[in-house]
Amino acid sequence: MEKIAMLGTFPEDGLERMKTACRNRYELICCTRREMLAEAKGADYAVLRGIPIGAAEMDLLGPQVKLYHRWGVGYDTVDVEEAGRRGIPVAISTGVNSQAVAELAVLLMLACTRRLFALAERARQGSGWKEDITDESCLLSGKCVGLLGLGNIGSRVCRMVRAFGAHVCYYDPFRATAQKEEELGVTFAAFDEVVARADILSLHLPLNESTYHIIGKETFQTMKKSAVLVNTARGGIVDTQALVEALAGGEIWGAALDTAEEEPLPADHPLFAMEKVIVLPHAGGSSKDLNADMVDCILHNIETVASGGCPQKRFLANAGYFQS
Repeated sequence: MEKIAMLGTFPEDGLERMKTACRNRYELICCTRREMLAEAKGADYAVLRGIPIGAAEMDLLGPQVKLYHRWGVGYDTVDVEEAGRRGIPVAISTGVNSQAVAELAVLLMLACTRRLFALAERARQGSGWKEDITDESCLLSGKCVGLLGLGNIGSRVCRMVRAFGAHVCYYDPFRATAQKEEELGVTFAAFDEVVARADILSLHLPLNESTYHIIGKETFQTMKKSAVLVNTARGGIVDTQALVEALAGGEIWGAALDTAEEEPLPADHPLFAMEKVIVLPHAGGSSKDLNADMVDCILHNIETVASGGCPQKRFLANAGYFQS
């Protein structure tokens, strides 16, 4: 019986679904920490959530691994080039958690611009609302939402915020077709123009060499002083120190983050002391509604590889694998 190594921490419901689906088909090995990887040596497939995988970790698991599969999207925690050199595909679960992340992105926009947590705290204290908070709150309706990235998540965010009456402009290094732009009702613009026009700037780019700290000091100086930054993508896209300085200096109005460069952020981090900042523990792609689809996606690709095929190309992180 072939073995599947579950590397990292997984939603309890998702792990139970995986165990049920694998019964009498695959043996499951669960390793919640990197220090436990030796226990997974000999596994045929590895499902990844939270444990970074590089050459050293691949050596620990052994050369027999046929597939590395992310529970979710993003492959910045996997050395895809090293996996490609070893002839091992790396797959991501494209589209499975797109709706969950998109909904959270819009939730963060609303919560930040309407000062949700400040108002909730006033109510908890029994002091009621006061104009110093409500006078600063604003609507999505009539605002310009700038999207950096118009993939699965960005497209869903676009549809949602337009339903609120927002206008949307976007930048993506791979521009959408004219048909898609018309269907979504979006306008393409250069990176700097989107940054300058946006009342709310929402990030939906992968983290790689070209996007690392793409939002930094110069970006904040270009943004409106009334603008809000929303990041549900990857923490490394934003220069955290530059963000702190921009917020403290009034270069932007607020920020709502589901991810940060350092996760989790230490309790004494200055972002937690800022009134117009929301920080969440990178939970945007997690919802019990997604577990069944996640398991189906992963097992489909595992079984494809087991039968001698390749995972669906749209799920592959290291597309160069096909060229080797």
